[in-house]
Formats: sequence, C-alpha cells, structure tokens
Amino acid sequence: MNWAVIMAGGKGTRFWPESRAKRPKPFLRLLGKTSLLEETVSRITPLIPPSRILLVLQDELAREARRLLPRIPRENILGEPIGKNTAPCTVYAAAHIRARDPEAKFAFLPADQLIRPRGLFVQCLKTAFEIVDDRPVLFGIQPRWPAPSYGYLEVGGKSSTKGKISVFTITRFHEKPSLAKAKKFLRKGNFLWNGGMFIWRLDAFKKAVRTHAPKLYPAFEKLSSLPKGGANKRQIAQVYARVPSISIDYAIMEKMKNVHCLLAPLEWSDLGGWIGLSEFWPSDRNQNRIQGKPLLIKARGNIVKGSKRLIALLGVENFLVVDTPDALLICPRSEAEHIREVVHELERRKAYLYL
Repeated sequence: MNWAVIMAGGKGTRFWPESRAKRPKPFLRLLGKTSLLEETVSRITPLIPPSRILLVLQDELAREARRLLPRIPRENILGEPIGKNTAPCTVYAAAHIRARDPEAKFAFLPADQLIRPRGLFVQCLKTAFEIVDDRPVLFGIQPRWPAPSYGYLEVGGKSSTKGKISVFTITRFHEKPSLAKAKKFLRKGNFLWNGGMFIWRLDAFKKAVRTHAPKLYPAFEKLSSLPKGGANKRQIAQVYARVPSISIDYAIMEKMKNVHCLLAPLEWSDLGGWIGLSEFWPSDRNQNRIQGKPLLIKARGNIVKGSKRLIALLGVENFLVVDTPDALLICPRSEAEHIREVVHELERRKAYLYL
C-alpha cells in the first residue's frame, strides 16, 4: 500500500517572533485559517487515507498535533526525542511502516511548503508511486530565479511524459550554490530546485540504508522490532543517541545513481522566511506588502505584519516589521535572512519567554 510521512520538525527561526519552540513553523497559520501542517495533510488525503499518514515531529509537540489532526491515529504520530536531521527521521518512519506493511511504498513530505494546484500535486504523487522502483523518485521544481538558498538537481534527458508531468534522470546533486553559480545553473537550463520531497519503495529504502548509510542501519532494524515501530520512548531515545545527525541527501540520495526526478508546473514555495511568504500578500501602489491594517505614509517596499496594535510607518523604505503580542521585530529587508541571529542571542541570554 501507499503511505505518506510528513516531517514537521522544522523550527522556522526565520519566522520569529511568530515561530516559537512550542509553536514552530509547521504549526503557524501563515496562509489562512489553518496551519501549514493541516494544509499538508489535507493536500494528500485525496490519495492517502489518514490511517496511512505518519507525522514525525518533536516529542513535546505530539499532543498539539493530535489536537489539530484528530483523524490521524495516535500511533501514527511519532515523537522524536531529539531532532537529528532528515535521515534519522526517515529511518524512524520507515521502520514504523515496515512493522505494519513490509511491501509498502512511502512518500516523504515536508510539512511547511506551499504547493498548488492540489489536483496536479495529487496526480504527481500518484505518478511517482507508479514509477518508483529500486530507485527513489524526487520532486524537481522549475527555478524561477537564481536562488542560492536551494539545493539543485542536475538532470539528463527526459525519459517519459504523462500529461503535464515529465520524468527525468538525475545526473548529479548540487548543494546550495553561490549566486554566480545559481545564475549559471539557470542559463544551462537542465537544473531544477530540489523540492525536498521523495518517494521510496520500502524494500529499496532498506537496501539503500544498509549500503550507503551503514551507521543508520542498526537503528532501522531496532526501531522496526519495537511495538508499532517504536512505542517505547526510552528505547527510542537510546537509538537516537547512537545515530548521526545527517540529512537524507548526504546520507543516501547523493550516493545513488540514476535517481528518478519528476517535474510538473506546480506553484511551489518552501516559505523559508518573511520575504518569501510576503509574495502571497497583497501589495499596495508603493510595493508595500501587508498583513493587517498598518498606517503607511511616504513608505515604500516594506513588509508589515500586524496583530492587534496599530503599526505606523513614516518615510521608511525596505523594512520588515512583524508585531506579535509580546515581541516586535524591526529590521531592514536585507537582514531578513539573519533573523535566526536574534533567536541565538535570546538563547544566549536564556530569555526563554521569547523562544
């Protein structure tokens, strides 16, 4: 059967002061009345029922996830004792699935992306489940600008086409490049953004872990043997204490050859921070992007998100302002990528009330 694993472990420090330890990015309502996590689950339920959807997230967030998503079975919400990047997360979920469905195929999806239209995305997932073999299927995204903040997939010739969906073979993975190199990738035309989504056949994943990530394989076997893939918190913590902190790309993907890559004309954003999110907000005639009802006079190119208080900007350009009930962020737009420095300083000062 087909399964889905939703990774909801991202802290989203670039969304401070909205994002906090007890309300990280996947739990924020950034695009409407529901959280990004709820949106992700809703997006895939036309193809995969809640009984075969797993969530992997920080253990202390499991209760909130159950509250938001009551249709997801309790045993499908897997709490990690400590975040160790995407490879251990994937191993944990795959071990749980193996204990229940050894012949499974599973999709691994981040909980904090915007993907439209839903119908095309579901068709992409369906196609990926159909073509996956001993090699995984990754989702490539057509680049819209030279982005140094994304990983890239270098692809060869098109191997097949199904409607709006094209399938390629990946020839090489590229980590986040310099701006100059990102521009070069765009000129070449055969480079796609790495969408961070992939589909595996379970038996092939097990083999890939054993071959390419042998330090993770004992964890896979141990977690598979636990009740329901890992109901004992103490034993899970013992397993996690021994595994390396490493991404699935570094651990496995980049070591494989001829991996499938699926491409479709999807509207996609990883919503990496306030700048990216503001693309989906209304803009006034002075290119200010706003949420709320700020007062803007002689202001241009600003990003403003308010809560209950009035925000007034006079004669300023290219600023980011985010107001919450207990914290206010003001910085030049050019510094938005460095908001995590505020979080690190708050950690250093042990100002836990604001973390």
